[in-house]
Amino acid sequence: MESSKIQDALIALGYKLSDRGAYWQTNAIFRDGNNRTAIQIYKNTGVWKDYVEDTPFSPFKRLVEATLGTNDKNEIGKYINDDSDGALYVKKTGPAPKIEMEEVYEEKMLDRLLPHYKFYNNKGISTKILTELKGGLATTGQLNQRFVFPIFNELNQIHGFSGRDMANKPDSNRPKWKHIGKKKNWVYPLYASSETAEAIERTRTVILVESIGDVLSLKENGFHNCLSSFGLDLSSKLICALVSMSLSSVVIAFNNDSNQSKNRGLQGAIKSYLKLLGVFEPRAVKICLPEKNDFGDMGAEDFVRWNKKLGETLDTDQAKDVLDQVNKLSKDLKLPKTLLARKKLLES
Repeated sequence: MESSKIQDALIALGYKLSDRGAYWQTNAIFRDGNNRTAIQIYKNTGVWKDYVEDTPFSPFKRLVEATLGTNDKNEIGKYINDDSDGALYVKKTGPAPKIEMEEVYEEKMLDRLLPHYKFYNNKGISTKILTELKGGLATTGQLNQRFVFPIFNELNQIHGFSGRDMANKPDSNRPKWKHIGKKKNWVYPLYASSETAEAIERTRTVILVESIGDVLSLKENGFHNCLSSFGLDLSSKLICALVSMSLSSVVIAFNNDSNQSKNRGLQGAIKSYLKLLGVFEPRAVKICLPEKNDFGDMGAEDFVRWNKKLGETLDTDQAKDVLDQVNKLSKDLKLPKTLLARKKLLES
């Protein structure tokens, strides 16, 4: 179908479309959804995806069927008059794809963690925060001599662990952090701490940081509405979680590597900003890096300054500044075409 016919069909079905260049965004009226960025529909094919429900990309015909609540050909035909609509979706022959089941762990395993909090207490992190996140020292197993944080999923099951090295051996090859589980599926600490979920709901804002260490420092200073990306990229699982929260703002606060030849934290923030434009309006996405390299390096006065900067950032349209950074860092960023195309959203 032609793009204009797809648009006409969507409007006739009752969808209110937001133009995003190569695609439209709208709410999932077939399940009474009110999130205007939940559904993404590509103009050239009608292929769509529900980011709140994390569905696979599907042909336009399936969206029509879901909206009408029927697969009656006569009813569907009122909105789709192109027999080739499903031609790109012919079932492939060959071996069935492997289904990977994510491993979950019994919560009683946490009984083995020791309440040794001195390391973090000395860094200014209170026992209250550490117990809120159910952390403790492991003395056996893969995370031996690491302070371990369990990662919970939306079903309140443990589906991973992240452990910070406590061995304190500078010459050792042991990594500072070790993870067990699939980081791409983690939305931490949303399900580990009710205080996190409550703070996000109250403020309608999420602060995205690189590591658990940043989460601890932010929480200690009263910013409980923070989530860790575990690096400089945002997983589809994390993005879907953000979309489902009806947020006013998403603040990217990766490390501020301004003392390095390349500020990788800023570069990662720019990439993530463009990535989030696929599901959020530009005015809802902000970048506010820490005052120092990371939040763990910041003292009380630094947090006062950062909080003031955060307030100013939330009231500022950063589109032009981000566009300038994209153009300035284009060679270093090595952006894929899909993200480069989103520059247009900042130019309007």
